[in-house]
This record gives sequence, C-alpha cells and structure tokens, in this order.
Amino acid sequence: MSNDREIAWAAAGAACAALVQDGMRVGLGTGRAANAGIVALGERVRSEGLRIIGVATSERSEAAAREAGIPTGPPGQPLDLAFDGADAIDPRGLCVKGAGGAMVRERVLAESAPRFLVLVDAPKIVASLDEWGILPLAVVPFAADRVADQLADLAPTRRDELSDDGMVLIDLHPSAGADWQAVATRARALPGVLDHGLFTLVLDDVLVGHPDGSVTSPA
Repeated sequence: MSNDREIAWAAAGAACAALVQDGMRVGLGTGRAANAGIVALGERVRSEGLRIIGVATSERSEAAAREAGIPTGPPGQPLDLAFDGADAIDPRGLCVKGAGGAMVRERVLAESAPRFLVLVDAPKIVASLDEWGILPLAVVPFAADRVADQLADLAPTRRDELSDDGMVLIDLHPSAGADWQAVATRARALPGVLDHGLFTLVLDDVLVGHPDGSVTSPA
C-alpha cells in the first residue's frame, strides 16, 4: 500500500479522533482507515488521559483497540459517536461496506450513535457504485446455497471465510447501471439474509483524508 494512502488515512483518523470527547462511548469500525482512527484515538488516551469506552465491530478492531490502549466494552447501551471506513461512496451518499465482512456489526453500531463518521481517502469517492461493483451479504449458513441460487443473475460468489458471527459472506455483482438500493432490498427480503453492505450516509460526516495531510468532505 502506498505511503500516500497511509498518510491520507492517518489524516482522516486524526480528524475523527479530535471530535471525541471525554466520557464518550465510541463505536470502532473495521478496516485500514478505521484502524487509523483507532490509532489516533489511542494517542489521545495516552497523551491526554482521555477517558472513553470503545465498542468494536470485529475481532480485528478489538485487537487494535487493545494495542492502542483504548478500554473496550460490550454493545447494547447507546453510543455517543461511531466511526468506520468504506469501500465506495457515491455523490448521493450511498455507500458500500463489507469488504472486511463486518457490515452487520457496523450497521448495529452506526444506528446506535447519533453521529456516524466515515473515514476514507479520495479513491473511495466514486461517481457511481458501479466502479466498485460488489455488494456483500451476510447470510445464515443453512440458507447460503438457496440465497445464491435465488440471486444467480447477480453473479454471487461465496467467500472462504465466515464473518466473526459465523455468517456466510456472499458477494453480489450488480450489472452496470443497476439500482443498488433495489438490489439490496431484494436481497435482504430473502429468508436467511441477515444484512447487506449498502449504507446511506450524511456526506457532511464523511472525512476524506489526502496525502498532504488535509481533510475535506465530499458534501
């Protein structure tokens, strides 16, 4: 991975961490950009004595929080803030998540917080989700073969690994020009589909890091 991208993620992570206040419960996302946010938040915990509780969306983000010195707790209680990364974001605020397989927990925490920040670098801002071309699903194992058969026109591919919650991960490949919201609605209506990776964001809450260390919003 290029150093420019790492600098951009670090800039977005620092901007996110700066918004966290003492006493907050914070949802911690999964992926490289979210990890940059965890690292930056850990620096504030160590250097400023910031008192927070992190709630992780995956085993990887839990491990990253421990390494960063962030105390973690269980989900359930409301959060004050949550942050995560993204695979692609279009001009309408439609966003695909789930390359890391954690989209179910990510949605739970996003909807538990009054503000959900998304950390990305510029390549993740796309003119159309067709540029990404993948919509992940989390499916109950018993239903996975049936779901794949019912969505055969979307070229489903099944990942080798399961999610942290033991769900089968199936990647759909909508055709160019497809209505992604309709595809997501169709998939989630099938018995056994727990969730999909399509989110709708507030663009003002998307933090786009750049290689010069600046952070902008696509709004």
